[in-house]
Amino acid sequence: MARQHPISSYLPVSFPNGNRVRRFGKHCPRCHAMVGCEHMSGLASLQQDKLFLAAQGHCPACHHRFPIACVITDDKRVHRVLLPLWVYRLWLNMATRNTPQPVPQEKWELEEASPATTGFIVNDVASVTCSEEILGRFHNQPISAWIEYEGRRFQFERAAPPGQFALNEQELLLAGTLIYRQQEIATTA
Repeated sequence: MARQHPISSYLPVSFPNGNRVRRFGKHCPRCHAMVGCEHMSGLASLQQDKLFLAAQGHCPACHHRFPIACVITDDKRVHRVLLPLWVYRLWLNMATRNTPQPVPQEKWELEEASPATTGFIVNDVASVTCSEEILGRFHNQPISAWIEYEGRRFQFERAAPPGQFALNEQELLLAGTLIYRQQEIATTA
């Protein structure tokens, strides 16, 4: 028998006509609280223009368990199945055993990597003095050989796609993509 998964792991589902089912819920038969698909575990199978659901619901409000046996058509209408859940689940397993089904997706919440910002970040290009020597262009922005910012001179180091950079304390990010390194001051003895 197929392994039971949270119904939310099968969603969203797209029908061939372009309609999508993003979420699903049912009222608890005991307390009438809305039970979302994250509190249902079972099977879901997309067959042509129908989504078959055979699941067990668990109400978070009153902890009542109840069967869910239904078919969602491509016009997003929910139709109740009058078979006992165990019969419907058995039929669903038999009907889908040789057809490829969407694998339930593991829901991972990934934090976006925030770039290290120990250097300088300057978004206003007008606040820096740019050299007249242009090395090239990146994202339609001219790359100056050097820039001056707050009395310090920075030499062009590298370009980075927006949001994909790390700065050290001697570097300056200009307009979100161009990285300049502070020039070492030569001392004469």
